[in-house]
Amino acid sequence: MGRVKRYRTALSRHHRSAGHGIHSPFAYRFVLDVLRERNPYYCYGLLHELRHAVIAKTKRHFRHPRIISFKNAKLIFRVTNFFNPPCVLQIGTSYGVSAVAVKSVSKESWLHLYEPHIDRYPVVADVLSPLMNRLVVYDSFHDAFEACRRSWQQPFVLINDLPRTGDYEEILNSIVPMLQSGVVVIMRNLSRNPEMKRLWLALRENMTSGHSYTNEKLAVIVANPKLPRQHFFLWF
Repeated sequence: MGRVKRYRTALSRHHRSAGHGIHSPFAYRFVLDVLRERNPYYCYGLLHELRHAVIAKTKRHFRHPRIISFKNAKLIFRVTNFFNPPCVLQIGTSYGVSAVAVKSVSKESWLHLYEPHIDRYPVVADVLSPLMNRLVVYDSFHDAFEACRRSWQQPFVLINDLPRTGDYEEILNSIVPMLQSGVVVIMRNLSRNPEMKRLWLALRENMTSGHSYTNEKLAVIVANPKLPRQHFFLWF
């Protein structure tokens, strides 16, 4: 969905985001209590300060650093907090703020991060260093996925971007089978990265049950086999 179409559908998406026309009790709760939640959480202050510190440091190296918005960092935290997974697979991180949002849910959870370009941004080591007791960084998607697969009770994946050319097929083929077993997937940068949009559409097409929620910039798949297949286009 391009920018013009997003503006054209803004009213209907905003109406649905208030809960109007949502008949599923799970979807109604998820939209209002997670995606649209406005009450503050304990970690918001940390995320706000961290993001501004990262912006200040990266400006020395990049004129226009693309750092996750505070709004999306909070959203990632809320979705992760709602499901509270003991193990998360994260694909791509850039400056590390999204990883902190995930790990802010629980000090006991494990984060397996596939990021082959971890040294690309000088600030990322400082951001991730407090998390390293339960964070493992991988140069290979296969290794990161296998480490998670062995310990997953509830599959949970955050995809920020596709770090390497050729990642698309491997990631798609790894996640599609988990759509039958209740995987939760958060995807970012749908409007900026055509490959991310393509991956999102392919995963949605392969869903046989569960819900998807999107504002066409960020998407969440909740592939719960107990939920009927429904797709929600929202404002969040």
